[in-house]
Amino acid sequence: MPDTATASTTVSAAPVMKFSHLGLVVNDLPMMERFYTGVLGFALTDKGTTGIGATMAFMTLDPDEHHQIFLVDGRPDEDLPTSTIIPGSSAVLHHLSFRLGGLGDLRAMYDRLTDESDRAIKTATHGICWTMYTTDPEGNELEFFADSPWYCDQPFMKPMDFRMPEDELYKQTEDMVRVAPGFRPYADFYKDLDKQVPRDLPGDSRA
Repeated sequence: MPDTATASTTVSAAPVMKFSHLGLVVNDLPMMERFYTGVLGFALTDKGTTGIGATMAFMTLDPDEHHQIFLVDGRPDEDLPTSTIIPGSSAVLHHLSFRLGGLGDLRAMYDRLTDESDRAIKTATHGICWTMYTTDPEGNELEFFADSPWYCDQPFMKPMDFRMPEDELYKQTEDMVRVAPGFRPYADFYKDLDKQVPRDLPGDSRA
């Protein structure tokens, strides 16, 4: 028998999955429900209280998903820990992100949030998209973005002024991205991604 033996382990590929929803523990559930339904446009699909007294709300933007956001009360009143690296950022959940149909829709959401919320809004580009960051009423960071036609190596972030004319915003972004490392059309990036990530979810009868 040899002095040493090397175990050969075959690791099977993970089953194909599709991300479904995210749950948030909240302090003021009615206030948070009003924000996500009234300001962001989520549809409330269910709401109820468990036998131990936990109230839950389920909401979605996707008619094929019962819920994409799940709220449950129970968040403590005291301040929660923050990131040790990114000032003011959560120590656990960094942000929730929402894709919009285009730059015009993103600017419309910027105007809506400016009107409906007194929270600060940070606008920028990641090269691959135009983006803005703000927070919900309990301080969870939210991202709203619209895809650009370009790719560059990530992370990449440059401040942008969403109040400038849309054609100027587009050109200013393109000028920055074209000289960034890894620049190429986003379509080329997705061609490579198709080889790694399957598009169809097996057994999905809703397709």
